[in-house]
Amino acid sequence: MLEIITPRHTEEIVDHRIEFTDEDGNGCSFECDENGKLFPFSNECAEKNYKQCMEHPELFAIYNEHKTYRRTYTVPAVAKCHCGAHVSLYNQYMGACECEECGRWYNLFGQELIHPDGWEDEDYDY
Repeated sequence: MLEIITPRHTEEIVDHRIEFTDEDGNGCSFECDENGKLFPFSNECAEKNYKQCMEHPELFAIYNEHKTYRRTYTVPAVAKCHCGAHVSLYNQYMGACECEECGRWYNLFGQELIHPDGWEDEDYDY
């Protein structure tokens, strides 16, 4: 069993947007900070779209509204391989991953496996 350096954990991403949405759910969304201040536009087209939205409030059921979106993702555990390299324990191939330094294979719990070439390919009736 490998030594886990960093356990698997969940992280949250928070996005803030200024949104303009019509009655059918279509519209535009622009990145902003937690106070609703717009970030600089990434291109001229985005800036043009924002100006068009601001000039035509009659097109939107939701107009210039600040919304916050939260999402989470799982960061895989990091373990120390027998060769000393760090291995990210993620599903690289059939629930297993390979050390990039020495080529050893591990499951997501850090248990060493034989190389996938030696795995049996059996047909199962589920």
